[in-house]
Amino acid sequence: MTSVTPSRPISRYSSGVDRMSALRRVLFLKGLPEETLRAVAAAGVERRCRRGDVLFEEGDPGPGLLVVLSGAVKACKWDSRGRELILGMEPPGSAVGEITLFDGGNCPFGAEAAQDDTVLLAVSTGQFRALCAAHPAIADGAVRALSVQNRKLIEMLKAQALHTVRSRIAAYLLRRAAEDGETTFPLRESNAAIGSHVGTVREVVSRTLHGLGDVGAVRLHGRTVTVLDPELLTEIARSDG
Repeated sequence: MTSVTPSRPISRYSSGVDRMSALRRVLFLKGLPEETLRAVAAAGVERRCRRGDVLFEEGDPGPGLLVVLSGAVKACKWDSRGRELILGMEPPGSAVGEITLFDGGNCPFGAEAAQDDTVLLAVSTGQFRALCAAHPAIADGAVRALSVQNRKLIEMLKAQALHTVRSRIAAYLLRRAAEDGETTFPLRESNAAIGSHVGTVREVVSRTLHGLGDVGAVRLHGRTVTVLDPELLTEIARSDG
């Protein structure tokens, strides 16, 4: 992985990205007055990244406000054995590492560009604080957004405390089948991305999927899953604890 080169101002026309459209999708900026969003858009510079470029590493000082304008950013952590846990794949309209703006701490995870031609809007911490002082509605939105994220975290911790990985992956497969309306469906996400949903790592997802196949709950053919025994898969999802 390579570090991102120093940011430089790039007009929105050179990147072909409308900053305002992306900012309107950021969780803690949603619903803010147009004037406030324009102030945020004007305060930032654009960074163009290639896949694998490191935006920041765990333990680094806060990067300020980073908003994905195009492409995608992977947020992740590594355990002592070097295994990667993907916390999320952030699409356009997502803020990355914004927690450091509000608690003043270092980055609790790392982030890197997940696609070529990823473009970010970067607003420094100092500029962001000045914006909050001038536009108090930003801070109000941040409190609401952090509350939403806290609720999601509580639900994730509850699932991890009360259910095994096997149970959580079984539930994930049942949701996918329900979404597609078919008992046979493709796994469009990588095992690492599936792991980010259920709170585990890629290697464990792979072993668990094959384990569900061994007991006859599903059949795997490449990246295609067929639910052979919905009742068994439902029992696993509900009873493993």
